[in-house]
Amino acid sequence: MNSIHKKLSRYLSISISLLLVSILLATDISVDTWISEQFDRAMVNKVGLLETLVEEDEEGLEFDFAGEFMPEFEGKENPEYFQLWYKEKVFERSDTLELFEIRDLPRLNVKLGESTFQNVILPDGRAGRMLYTKFLPQIESEHRQQLGLTREEITKNQQPMEFAYALSTEELDYVLWFVDVIFIITSILAVFAVRKIVTVVVSNSLEPINEFNTQLSKINLNSDNLEVSVETLPQELVPIAKGVNQFIKENHSLYLREQRITSDIAHELKTPIAELLSLSEVALKFPHEKQITDNLVNDVYEISSRLKHIVNSIMLLQKSSSSHDLPKSKVDVIELLNKIINRENLERREVKFQHEAAPVIVETNRFALDTVLSNLINNAFFYSPNDTAIEVLISKASDEKAIIKISNVSNQECQEADLKMFFDPLWQKDESRTSTERFGLGLAIVKSYCKKLGASVSVTLVEKAITFTVSL
Repeated sequence: MNSIHKKLSRYLSISISLLLVSILLATDISVDTWISEQFDRAMVNKVGLLETLVEEDEEGLEFDFAGEFMPEFEGKENPEYFQLWYKEKVFERSDTLELFEIRDLPRLNVKLGESTFQNVILPDGRAGRMLYTKFLPQIESEHRQQLGLTREEITKNQQPMEFAYALSTEELDYVLWFVDVIFIITSILAVFAVRKIVTVVVSNSLEPINEFNTQLSKINLNSDNLEVSVETLPQELVPIAKGVNQFIKENHSLYLREQRITSDIAHELKTPIAELLSLSEVALKFPHEKQITDNLVNDVYEISSRLKHIVNSIMLLQKSSSSHDLPKSKVDVIELLNKIINRENLERREVKFQHEAAPVIVETNRFALDTVLSNLINNAFFYSPNDTAIEVLISKASDEKAIIKISNVSNQECQEADLKMFFDPLWQKDESRTSTERFGLGLAIVKSYCKKLGASVSVTLVEKAITFTVSL
């Protein structure tokens, strides 16, 4: 099972750790490069200083070097080395070269005025670095003036000198190694620190989800509290909590509705079953009473028919609420309504049927539409006085929808608040349920089938006139 906590901790830890390690690695490389450059620059400065000690005049070359000012070229402790060549011969070497069997530094091939670095093994066996350069000895300006020559004229006849300077890189290697060790240790500590910090931060950030889950676990359809408090939740969870609260309220409403429907169904079935039991008990107790036995069959048939009608209505309501798609075909609404009116108008009541001259054709399921319109017309016949007319009006809206309006004068005292309950299953205005023909399922079936057909149904009340409007 996927875990948000584990994923966030893993991805954040890896990404931040890679970023930190990359920064530390770049810093380590930069520091190593800077230290090496400073080391080479110090060698260049040292060589430049030693080159200035070489002077040339008419008497020849002179290397004005004093060992007491540069003891690193004389002692045995951490010695440094230099060597000068002039006209392919050794001109001068440091005293430190006299201390070992290998007395010469390697010669390299460089151009005049250029220099090069090379890693070498020093005479004392240590790893070292050598700077090799070729240059022209300096001539004092006073001497050039005495000769009456320019610097360019003098340098034409000068012989170049070669200079090699070498020293140990052990301290440099130690510093670089120390920097690398610090980098490695810092990187490891950073990874562990990031992992720990990210884990704590993610855990604290996801704590509201746990609190949200705790609140949800305490809610059930029978509890007094039917919503999750959003006051302590973070902003990101508020829309989810509101959606869940709405879902809970809708389910609670459905739960109460199912409870009421179950109770009403039990009540509707209980009455005819009780009547059947009473008739059976009377017939068994008085088997020789002719009046009882003669009426028994008719009474049982009548009660059984009521039971069948109730069960069929419940099954029809269930069928209208199923998830199966209904096959559709083109239906002439005017023709269908004429058939329904002729079929339902048992008492030959007056029906005012108004419609357009042209046929009104809709793409729908014929059985479902027939059921909807039959229930509405039958409902209008039953709940209106016998001396009043039923009005049926068919028209077309601007969006080509068919509008069917069925109106009647109600013989019951209905209020606006009752209109909201009309389409609830098994709801009746008569709470005592004295009627043996009506069970409160017709309009619920109408609502269910309209929803399945993609149609809409509404009801309005003007004084005592009730109008049902179907738009499809």
